[in-house]
Amino acid sequence: MPMTKTLVMFALSLSAWSVCLHAQNLSRGKDFVIDENKPFVYVRFDHVGTGEQRSEDESTSRIWLRVVNNCRFPIVLRTTGVPDESPKEEVGIMYEVVANPVAQGMVILSPEPTKGQSTRRTGNENEKPLARSESTEMPKGTMFHVGSSQVLPPSKNILFSIPVNHLGKQWHIEIPFTFDLPAGKGPHDPNAGGEPILVIEYSMWDLPLKLRTEIQK
Repeated sequence: MPMTKTLVMFALSLSAWSVCLHAQNLSRGKDFVIDENKPFVYVRFDHVGTGEQRSEDESTSRIWLRVVNNCRFPIVLRTTGVPDESPKEEVGIMYEVVANPVAQGMVILSPEPTKGQSTRRTGNENEKPLARSESTEMPKGTMFHVGSSQVLPPSKNILFSIPVNHLGKQWHIEIPFTFDLPAGKGPHDPNAGGEPILVIEYSMWDLPLKLRTEIQK
């Protein structure tokens, strides 16, 4: 009996320790993420419209998006200028256009609208129809050697836009960012090399369904 009682007490202690550890991990997660139902940094769709071409391979139709900082640490985005006709709060965010990975032996099928489903976009009647790009060549992103940076505080967002053809069935965009951490003191440690790479991926499949359907027409 004493042995059995000891085992029971040990099991109860282990269970209590596990519950406390789980609660502690949840608390740490809440300390980092603001809205637990969303990624700690994400892109939110804003609107569509027409805008000035900023390079020859761009479409005149543009998609406006917002990078949202959903964590309790400020992040840093690489930025560039925008045309004078741009929305007042728009910032040029640097990003790469990257080919979608394709697993060997897999066939990727794009979803088609079901029979009777409308493919007409609803929304602001003043918005012009999107011009679909017929090019099959992957466009270039906006990563320049010279630019600036902008700190995005917790719970804040920043408006930017991309040409509609920078999202496709075979490519997506990746927005690099870093955390705004305190600068180190003293000389650089020559034995500490490498740097973590953080990017926000955004693809055609992240767009609202009606807009995605229109782009694919």
